[in-house]
Amino acid sequence: MKILRVTSLQKAYGAVEATRNLSLAVEAGHIHALIGPNGAGKTTLVNQLTGDILPDGGTIQFHGHDITRLKPWRRARLGLARSYQITSIFPQLTVAENFALAILAGHRHNFRFWRPALSAHRVRELLPEALARFDLNASAGRPAGHLSHGEKRQLEVGMTLVGKPRLLILDEPMAGMGPGGTVELTKMIRQLQGKLTILLVEHDMKVVFNLADMVTVLVNGENIATGPPDEIRANPLVRTAYLGEEN
Repeated sequence: MKILRVTSLQKAYGAVEATRNLSLAVEAGHIHALIGPNGAGKTTLVNQLTGDILPDGGTIQFHGHDITRLKPWRRARLGLARSYQITSIFPQLTVAENFALAILAGHRHNFRFWRPALSAHRVRELLPEALARFDLNASAGRPAGHLSHGEKRQLEVGMTLVGKPRLLILDEPMAGMGPGGTVELTKMIRQLQGKLTILLVEHDMKVVFNLADMVTVLVNGENIATGPPDEIRANPLVRTAYLGEEN
């Protein structure tokens, strides 16, 4: 089943076409990677999927709903979640408190601010599993701002997942990671394979080819190729346009 369908998407900034008649389909349960050189239109496409930017033309369908003009929070309610290139957490709150807020938001809690978030029934029920799943038990009481970069990434991805999204967009999750952090985050993403649909925007080709079920290549706002990793790796057009090799 195709959980996401993008059809003839258009977005221009003056004379610059950031998205040019772009079509894309993502299979439910797959890790679908989105790659391309800087300026290819990846971020513009992701922002249109999440509702941060509205397209000039074309349609976006998510889980049977036309979300082309839908507000970002309504897309989130339908199950579309996103992590960012720059880690987005609450650094002054503890790891447990960050998870607690994500749990409450994901379960449409009304946020009674006179009651500690950690005391909420859903938080007490789901927090231990979240901390264990993302290997953050030992850091539960630490301010999130004191974590290593890799741990912050784990926390951010974990916060998006406690809301049980249908589709998770990971925007450059390996950015700024050392080799050890990349390995750990790759393992975590691999554990989600088949259980969650992931759109992975990533520059690290080793990560892409190790994780992805399907790969889409963007160049100048256009989808120039979509296919399994081995097919994309061997595609002469992709090798010339993105990998920098001659035909």
